[in-house]
Amino acid sequence: MMQVDFRRRKGRGVFEVGIEENILAILDDAQEAQYSHDNSLAFLEAVRATSVAADDGIPPTIKLVAAVFRIFRTGKSLELIITSSQLLNELEQKFPRVFVDEGALELSSGSQPRLIVDEQAWSPFALNLDSDRVTSNESPACPIDTLGFYLLIQELAGAVNDSNVQLQDIRYLRSMLLFQYLVNVIEVEFLARNRIYEETMQWTILRESTLNILLNSRRVNYKSLVKDCLSIICGLHKIHASSNDFLEDSAAKSSKDSQISLAFASLEVEVEACVAVQKLMITITKLDELKKQADLKGFTTRADGVRTPLVEIVVNELTYDNEILSPVLQVLDHPRWKLELVLQYFAKYITRPAVRTRRGTEPEEDATFYGTLRSFTNISSAKSVIKKIGSEALQLLLAHGFLAQISLPRKCSKSEALLYSILEVSLLEICREMISAFNNLRKAYSHLEILPIAKEALFVASTILSTKS
Repeated sequence: MMQVDFRRRKGRGVFEVGIEENILAILDDAQEAQYSHDNSLAFLEAVRATSVAADDGIPPTIKLVAAVFRIFRTGKSLELIITSSQLLNELEQKFPRVFVDEGALELSSGSQPRLIVDEQAWSPFALNLDSDRVTSNESPACPIDTLGFYLLIQELAGAVNDSNVQLQDIRYLRSMLLFQYLVNVIEVEFLARNRIYEETMQWTILRESTLNILLNSRRVNYKSLVKDCLSIICGLHKIHASSNDFLEDSAAKSSKDSQISLAFASLEVEVEACVAVQKLMITITKLDELKKQADLKGFTTRADGVRTPLVEIVVNELTYDNEILSPVLQVLDHPRWKLELVLQYFAKYITRPAVRTRRGTEPEEDATFYGTLRSFTNISSAKSVIKKIGSEALQLLLAHGFLAQISLPRKCSKSEALLYSILEVSLLEICREMISAFNNLRKAYSHLEILPIAKEALFVASTILSTKS
């Protein structure tokens, strides 16, 4: 049996109704379409005080959260937008719509944890609207449907790569904060559902996740969504590279200027937006892995459709456009995912040495990072790889792959350990092969200019060898 509890609120107590009426009364002096600045701030503080700040805070009602969302989407000041955004994330963290019943975990060992889905709680998503009618754009205060989420990502991708767009504009700052909030909601729900799925192996639990519904919607071009995510990462990376000097000069001139405050706020929001893009892509990757496992076990149906794994799409984009390779690898801070990208990139161009895993079995290709390094065992093979990939891209892949490899935890599942060389190959062996690979690259290409990231990786490898040998 699937351990899911669809909780519905059949009624509210007088105390809860009274709190809702009192807090909403703060906004009565303003028109519903546009609340005043002071009233809005007072309202947000009242919601925080009763729901978040108090240890015994009560879950906010649908009307209260909807009003917070309206202020966030329509507020004119930086203070209102930031404050309402923070409150929305705090409410999601403390009162998620989908969560694991921790009380069930404290029962007898034979009991399974339950997934709680509060169907009466407010949600920023309206996923039951999958028709041709574009409801997401009718009002900025309405919940976001599948097309609205897709268009939001498109908007951000266009904005961060358009030199004529001022990202310090409140409009784009709001869009980035909205994206972060939506991704946070998606991740919180997915982690809860995944936890129950691992206990029950009921694929329906993940099939009904917000993320899966978004990706399977006919209103969303999945491959374009992934490409837009990469575009956001590269665009924000380029902006950060050119904005640090401007911010330092501006701060020295006038730290009190409202435009400077907005510039610094924008920079912080842009950094968090980049993190949110990674978070979304990593969560999609996890869903891809789980769906593949469910397919093999016969849990899925034709209704689940077929979707190209995200990593495969990303690798194709990186091989097609080498200019985005460096920013993507620099921004990614998830070692396992980064290493997977590096391995799949090399798989398109390199035939790795064979490895015999059991006596009497046929040799298999060593699809680990260690196996990749062994592809550079001589000058001839090094020349061949440089010709296929290019010297700069090759250095980036080897350096980032090595740094990701040594960042992986040494304690992990057996399947992960075999995949990433953790059990069968020592860290010292990987360091030796890394140094050897670059020595052969230098011999194969006498004019090779070692990139800074490659120098860093080689320094780390040499340091590990000198301290542990």
